[in-house]
Amino acid sequence: MTKKNLLYLIGLIVLSASFSSCATIIGGSNYYAKVQVPDHPDAKIEHKGSYKGTGEASFKAKRRDADNFSITVKKEGCEDQTKTFTQKSFRGWAFTGSLLGFTGLVPGAFIPLPWGIAVDAATGAWWKPDINEIGVTKQDYNHYIYQIDYTGCDTKTERTIINKETTNSESKADKLRELKKLLDEGVITQEEFEKEKKKILNE
Repeated sequence: MTKKNLLYLIGLIVLSASFSSCATIIGGSNYYAKVQVPDHPDAKIEHKGSYKGTGEASFKAKRRDADNFSITVKKEGCEDQTKTFTQKSFRGWAFTGSLLGFTGLVPGAFIPLPWGIAVDAATGAWWKPDINEIGVTKQDYNHYIYQIDYTGCDTKTERTIINKETTNSESKADKLRELKKLLDEGVITQEEFEKEKKKILNE
């Protein structure tokens, strides 16, 4: 290889580091992930140990890591739950665009230099989440939705708390009705009624 060709090759490498190729331009190395936790609007969402939102969160994620995308859901009184999405798919049209639109020739040697492919490989731009994986849907080429089936709160503890609150509420209502009956029948005075009523409501 002549000195001129070597300089040309170095120039192309510098350009590849400075400019994006097709897949990197259209979509970039990141995409926007919207994480939703249906029926749990107060559940906290974490990604890589960082808090992202409550109930629903949108943030950037790396395309290259779409097959190792982990979300942890937390809620007071419930078990923490981590869900990892393990599939990604290839952006074939973006790869083809980079191959055809961002490939040069080394002068005099007629050697194709697909520098666009090298850029996309380095940035991971030709990957995307796999919509065939359960819980993943696509809004457009740059926005994907992840739905988490949070079972950490589908526990006996949560149901017990709800049942207990319902029982306590019904118990107070019964006591107040009985107390009013005693007042109406003249068994207790108004003053006694108010005193006992206050006790029941403060239970």
